[in-house]
Amino acid sequence: MTRSAQSAVHGTILTAMLALGAPQAFAASDGNTTGSAHPPAASPANAWTPPAGFTREDSFFGTAAACESAGRNGITEGKWSAYICVQVAPFTPFRDLYVKK
Repeated sequence: MTRSAQSAVHGTILTAMLALGAPQAFAASDGNTTGSAHPPAASPANAWTPPAGFTREDSFFGTAAACESAGRNGITEGKWSAYICVQVAPFTPFRDLYVKK
């Protein structure tokens, strides 16, 4: 393989990895605990800001399943009216829980 072909392959792989590492968000609100996925616009993970009225729940740290469970439980218990689970960093299973009180 020529050097230019190697560079093109490496560039393609890097671009694909960055695209796959974009933050993912899952939301549910107003009693709809199944929610639909609402991924934020493609941007670096540190540039994502929560929608108006949402704040990060500092007491939560866990995986996607744990985040969904905590979010649904918070709605059921009346602690908040909506929640969003956002991937902390690319290539990690951990999520941050953002809630709307």
